[in-house]
Amino acid sequence: MTTLLDVARQAGVSPATVSRVLNGNTAVSVDMREKVLECAGQLGYRPNPMAQGLRKGQSNTVALLVGDIAQRHFAELTLHVQSALEAIDVDLQLFNLGHSPDRLTEFVSRAPSMKLRGVVLAVSDKIHRDVLGALAALRELGLTVVSIGQDLTRHGIASIAHDERAAAQRAVTYLIEQGRRRIAYIGNIRNSAIGTERFRGYLAALRAADAYDETLVWDMTYRYAAGRDAVLRALDRSISFTGIQAGSDEIAVGAMAALRDRGLAVPQDVAVVGFGDIEMGAYLRPALTTLSSHPDVAARHLCDFFASDDPPAELRLMQRTLVERDSA
Repeated sequence: MTTLLDVARQAGVSPATVSRVLNGNTAVSVDMREKVLECAGQLGYRPNPMAQGLRKGQSNTVALLVGDIAQRHFAELTLHVQSALEAIDVDLQLFNLGHSPDRLTEFVSRAPSMKLRGVVLAVSDKIHRDVLGALAALRELGLTVVSIGQDLTRHGIASIAHDERAAAQRAVTYLIEQGRRRIAYIGNIRNSAIGTERFRGYLAALRAADAYDETLVWDMTYRYAAGRDAVLRALDRSISFTGIQAGSDEIAVGAMAALRDRGLAVPQDVAVVGFGDIEMGAYLRPALTTLSSHPDVAARHLCDFFASDDPPAELRLMQRTLVERDSA
């Protein structure tokens, strides 16, 4: 394996000079920089990321904090992030928060002593302002901090997020255009920043059509059972509805099970739209209409942020598309 010493010998310079060139130090002359880079290219030298991290007092490990690994969305995101980071020689350490604010607070308090290269926060839950301040402070210590899912740029944190409000509004408008006026919303609203944005899109579409009914809003967790239970309770109370906008595909699947159990047909009696396009949705019968998700794109954006020593606190915004299938 070619080493930094091999490059130094080939270029006729000191190892310290090679290190300065490869680390972007501008104190080296242009001619010397070009000579070192040329020799490194000829020898096929690749810096050892672990050794570089240790010299800086950091490992080459990035911590990925996910809201709930049991949710298919977070599992798929983790797979894409791991693959993308491996491609740029960055190691991944996974922390499942399980929707626990205490776990998040504890992690952030320990992060400075963990010698991490960076922290990636992938949670849907609302984050306490003290934790946001602590995350921003990690940047001052030289860590790269990125949010996937929530826009935290106002707190100085680079972010990758979908336009959730626009996506929900688009889907509910699609149902309205089918002549559906009694459209229920099932999803986590009070405790979820992302869920709140999705609900606002639902609300905007129905208010524009003068069809909003607060009795059709059911604040539930992102679980299969939650979707089923919400629909069963509504039917037991004789609440009528002809459409459902679910806050997740898991909720939508549970809702469809409840409708079938009560002898209602999807979409003839009730149309159902999910959120997130999990793989199993395409194999349900009827196949689930949903809003797309792009974990592969998010992972590529993440690598862009880690390609810089000090990435800007900018937002990379992704757009969801309506995946039309048979449930709506």
